[in-house]
Amino acid sequence: MKILFYTSISLILFYSSLSKSEDYAGWSVGLKTGGAGTVLATTDSGNNWVRQGSNQIANVNMLGVFAVDPKTAWVVGDSESGYATIYNTVDGGQTWNRKGFGQTALQDISLSKVHVSSNNIWAIGMDAILRSNNNGDSWTNCLPIEYTNTLLQGLFSIDSSTVWVGGVGTSTFDFATMLKTTDAGQTWIRQTNGGITNANHILGISAANSQTVWAVGGKGFLVYHTENGGDTWVKQPSQGGLGDANEVYAIDTQSVWVACDNFIELSNDGGATWTDHTMTYYAMGMTAVNTQEAWTAVYGYNSTGYIWHTSNGGVDWEQQTIPVGSRAPLWTISFAQQAIPEPGFYLLIVIYQLLFINYLRK
Repeated sequence: MKILFYTSISLILFYSSLSKSEDYAGWSVGLKTGGAGTVLATTDSGNNWVRQGSNQIANVNMLGVFAVDPKTAWVVGDSESGYATIYNTVDGGQTWNRKGFGQTALQDISLSKVHVSSNNIWAIGMDAILRSNNNGDSWTNCLPIEYTNTLLQGLFSIDSSTVWVGGVGTSTFDFATMLKTTDAGQTWIRQTNGGITNANHILGISAANSQTVWAVGGKGFLVYHTENGGDTWVKQPSQGGLGDANEVYAIDTQSVWVACDNFIELSNDGGATWTDHTMTYYAMGMTAVNTQEAWTAVYGYNSTGYIWHTSNGGVDWEQQTIPVGSRAPLWTISFAQQAIPEPGFYLLIVIYQLLFINYLRK
């Protein structure tokens, strides 16, 4: 009789997360304080905010921010030393690098918004529609000459070619400026169809896709919506609050947030109906990662900044904590859409098997 022994070893690798909920990274910017423009950052959905760039950001008001991903962001603001301030970070805000300083396209320009898509960076302001396609190393001003002396305050880039820009009216048109390009800024088409001609100025723009676009402004609660890429614009019904609609953030074709002077609006049916939350101060910036979780940057009457957050679709709002000494009035806010990878651990399980086989030989 022979006895055969077989040995088998199995390795099983498991990954276990330590976190039960997703965290998001975001930035908010505001007026200068403490010797620098205000730049705040969070990596835990706003549970903790920290001041960044105090020794790197110029001592000017920072008015625009866009979070590309949890590590990458752009901020823009007023002119400093004769040139627009444009900064970016690629390490979560540990270091901020000024872009375009000394370039003719940025001379004597203050910027109000920045937006990034398909590796194209766009920034707007007075007399400026700036574009860079090489990470901010060089800039081109795509502003049509007929819009010289026009203050632009709304911006959204859908892809490398299609961009929306909005602002105040011009001497030629007594209603708000609303421009669209489909060739990366070589030519611009002014929007003149439908309700958009009733706007005094456009402060914010957000698109769900190339066809569904929202624009907001003043005076009063002015919210406009197109579902055909701007061929026609429809004004949404007025809401209960007073003052301008300052910013808009579209989650998808049906869900959209609007930040206003003293309230926040949410629609989940393409603007047919709205729910609102009354604010004591000016809700200036608006950002969200889904229909439930959103943030607004607030400009307080008492020259103080606040950040408010909801995790249940605007039913309840909480004021998040800003570091002492950094509570300057805030202008806008942006969160990266990708959640921060959750921490966890790997578990290796080893299964050892010993098999006896009886082999009878005659």
